[in-house]
Amino acid sequence: MANTKRTKVAVMFGGRSVEHEISVITALQLMQAVDPAVYDVIPVYIAPNGGWYTGSELLDRSFYAQVPASLTRLTEVTLLPKPGIRGLTRLSRGRCGIVQGDSVIPVDVFLPAFHGQYGEDGCIQGLFELADMPYTGSNVVASAITMNKYTCKMYLKEHNIPVLPGLLVSRDQAQRDIGDIVRSVLSSDGFSKLPLFVKPCNLGSSIGVSKVKETHELAPALAKVFRYDTHALIEPCVSEIMEINCSVRDYNGVQASVVEVPVSQSGVLSYEEKYLRGGGKKTGQSQGMASLTRVIDPQDLDAEIRDRVVELAKRSFALLGCSGVARLDFIVDLASGALYFNELNAFPGSCSFYLWVRSRPRVLYTELIHNMIETALKHHATAASLDRNIGLRALKN
Repeated sequence: MANTKRTKVAVMFGGRSVEHEISVITALQLMQAVDPAVYDVIPVYIAPNGGWYTGSELLDRSFYAQVPASLTRLTEVTLLPKPGIRGLTRLSRGRCGIVQGDSVIPVDVFLPAFHGQYGEDGCIQGLFELADMPYTGSNVVASAITMNKYTCKMYLKEHNIPVLPGLLVSRDQAQRDIGDIVRSVLSSDGFSKLPLFVKPCNLGSSIGVSKVKETHELAPALAKVFRYDTHALIEPCVSEIMEINCSVRDYNGVQASVVEVPVSQSGVLSYEEKYLRGGGKKTGQSQGMASLTRVIDPQDLDAEIRDRVVELAKRSFALLGCSGVARLDFIVDLASGALYFNELNAFPGSCSFYLWVRSRPRVLYTELIHNMIETALKHHATAASLDRNIGLRALKN
């Protein structure tokens, strides 16, 4: 008789990030695409206040319009950093409001669908490692490096991946003397010519990004970043620009999807263009990154540029030690023909499924998720095979 036991997958989303709602959209899409014959989905929502919750209501999009009041209908849970528990611990309120562990909801593998800090940056991955639980996506180190745009660029630059120059400005520096920071930036080699791009160093979804066209706009652009992040990344603006993105995964080797050319109406892909155009504001049914205006697998794109993007995307993914499904964004300077790595999204919006369904061979979203889980279980089995216990010999001497 065939084994009909379904793998229990805890899909985690939300979190303490300004990209919270984008994570919810991605997770809802993902949970609808999971094969119910193979997997038993356990939705795990981390509310903006940091509480963890599970319940079937989380599968209903309308639930989130009533948060935080609707959270009382859910079961509060947590993941204890202790190997062997193999699941989520239910929490209950004891005397004097003390939270107590009650029982365990079994989990076979975690699928974090977070965007941004505390979910995509190595924090939750460290907890999975402490709990000795399989999880999809990149490990602690790769997640931390790729979340920090400046660190990621400098690392890849050292490995001969072309990147644009970048200046890092901390909030502390700006608070001490913003005028001095502005003068220092504008006098730096390669940054005296406007416009410049100013963006949060540790965020995605185009939140907090500004295009500085006049000198007096630089200080307000930095202040905008520091609403969301402690560090700002400043880059020169490529005036004649074409953006090209490519998704990469590690399943039976490192594989790349077809490329895409996103289309911006403003010259800067904003949060509104990415997530509210063609949906959110009018219908409330934003489809996340899948709804962005883009040209997928453009037939008129120079084959040499396309092949170079794919090559650099696969190399960067491997150099950084990424896993799961990532999206790598590149910039082409149309005036010079130069190609630059821009940034890497360790867990991209909508999981970049729209690029894989157009790839050759075609990979459907359901298969993409299945392969991610298979890879996660394989990586965990490999780690479990390592000998980590050499005894207490030094302490016994």
